Amino acid sequence: MRSIFMQARTALETKGRFAAGAVPEHIGDSWRRCLQNGMDPTGEPVDANIGIQALRETRQQHDKVLSVVRPELELLSNQIAGTNHMTAFASDEGVILDVIMDHEFSDSDCSRSIRAGTIWREDLRGTNALGLSLHTGETSMVTGGEHFFSKHGRVSCVSTPIFDSQGQIIGLLDASSEVAARQFHTQALVALSATNIENRLFVGEHREDYIIQFHPREEYLTTQSVGMISADEDGKVTGMNRRASQILKGLEIGQSKSFTDFFQGGFSAAIKPLAKGDVIRLVDWLNSTYFARIRMTRRGTRGSGPKRSVSLAVPTVFDLPTASDEPVFRDEQVRNSLRLAVRSARLGAPFSIVGESGTGRTTLAQAVHNTVHKDRPLVAVDCRAASAQAGSKRLVADILGETETHDFAIKSGGTLLLEHLDTITGGPAEELCQVTERLLSSKATPGWVIISTGVSKSDTNTDWPTHVSTVFSRLTELQVHLPALSDRSDFGQVAASILSGISPRHHLSNSAIEALKRVKRDQHLSDFENQLRILAVQCPEGVIREEHIERFLTVDDIKQNVCPKCRGNSAKEAKCSEINRVFRQCNSNVALAARKLGVSRNTVYSHISDH
Repeated sequence: MRSIFMQARTALETKGRFAAGAVPEHIGDSWRRCLQNGMDPTGEPVDANIGIQALRETRQQHDKVLSVVRPELELLSNQIAGTNHMTAFASDEGVILDVIMDHEFSDSDCSRSIRAGTIWREDLRGTNALGLSLHTGETSMVTGGEHFFSKHGRVSCVSTPIFDSQGQIIGLLDASSEVAARQFHTQALVALSATNIENRLFVGEHREDYIIQFHPREEYLTTQSVGMISADEDGKVTGMNRRASQILKGLEIGQSKSFTDFFQGGFSAAIKPLAKGDVIRLVDWLNSTYFARIRMTRRGTRGSGPKRSVSLAVPTVFDLPTASDEPVFRDEQVRNSLRLAVRSARLGAPFSIVGESGTGRTTLAQAVHNTVHKDRPLVAVDCRAASAQAGSKRLVADILGETETHDFAIKSGGTLLLEHLDTITGGPAEELCQVTERLLSSKATPGWVIISTGVSKSDTNTDWPTHVSTVFSRLTELQVHLPALSDRSDFGQVAASILSGISPRHHLSNSAIEALKRVKRDQHLSDFENQLRILAVQCPEGVIREEHIERFLTVDDIKQNVCPKCRGNSAKEAKCSEINRVFRQCNSNVALAARKLGVSRNTVYSHISDH
């Protein structure tokens, strides 16, 4: 018996009409618009193309945006599970300006119509995700037969618009594949990529303004989900990102022109502590409360007067935000490292935290600081950014303060965190050497704790002069090690803690935790948080199970999809893997999987029971 959707699809193709409610509302609306434009669902779609010369000119017009989009497009392409996919960026006119395809997709028929220079507006191409997003201004997913033209029925696509700081669409991201089931996972990735692009463009556009970040939860101030609003020296609002519009929903955003139209208390009262680097509370006119901080960039002076220096988007020296939740340290190796680190800090001995990127080195440093002298400053130095600003000759002043002798800053004591110490070179290395020598020789009480990350004894920078290498070697004599996230015995507790901060109404089953251990994550905790956020978006509230992990995330161990009796034979492994893939997609329904595969239920059961 055919599904209601397929009956509606047949009626569309044969009668030019379909039953209301038989298809998703946004798809039905799009089909009706296509019929009103005189399109034939069984006909040949128009191969709309602007031509090579116009494409070159359009790319030049979008050059600044493309420079930001291209890295995200490459990252998105790498993150999408499996093969047979394409990622693309289109202009606000629906013209594809950049495309990345894998080999399998480039060999398909779909690749011949989805190429740079082609136009994918709904009025030309019928119902498709890119055209639908352009029409609605929202993220859209169109799978298989939901396309208006039957010839597009073999591909499924997800698209999301990219907005500028004035709320106007400036482009669209699109991901397409011939594998429909993968698109539910891809949808969250596309949305995250669009957010990253919007935030980078926002900062670039408003670098000479005050950029204020705010969120209802303080720990989210360092994430991409933060709201950002920009204002000039008089408090006039010059722009806001999409997340800010969502957070302030209910206020008259379109008619608001100044900071005080959104928040109580006045602009001057807020900007003074923000400019000092403090995190403050803001209250909007609906009495909602937010945590706020100023983005750590030095702003230029508007007008014709002399410009102040503008720093990199990533500051060299900055204060780490206070963590609101206690970190999870139940793994025996991690607890032992924490004990050694705290003991070293109390004795005033510097130490180095060794571990892969994303294993929690900064979190461990914060825990040590909070244990030893929480009321003192915790100053972090990104040595990669310091090297990029070679010749600035301000590193000493930035770390120790703006006083002439720095005596007050030295005597105050605190924690100096040198992140990626092995990357610092040239003049900044010399300056940092001066700072560390002064702090190591200081007799101040309670003194300074110097913590470094990114250096093992075998990774010392060979470009350092002898005296610099000698001083920095004192910082790395004592080392504490952090294991990879998947090797930690408290993996389940870490997962539960992070997920509760994202969505308290979601919980992980024991089998889901075991499945999460097999998921690849290069950046460990940061990637893990993104993966849990994807699960919270994709899964209904309640218990997240193993099948959800396998459906929405890329599991690193491919052999887990193959039963023991099929391993070792490539042909049998391929068949067995496909049976298990379809079985998971059918929510572990053996009968449904057998019907989709065209095999007996006993065949399906024989390949899954051995797991």
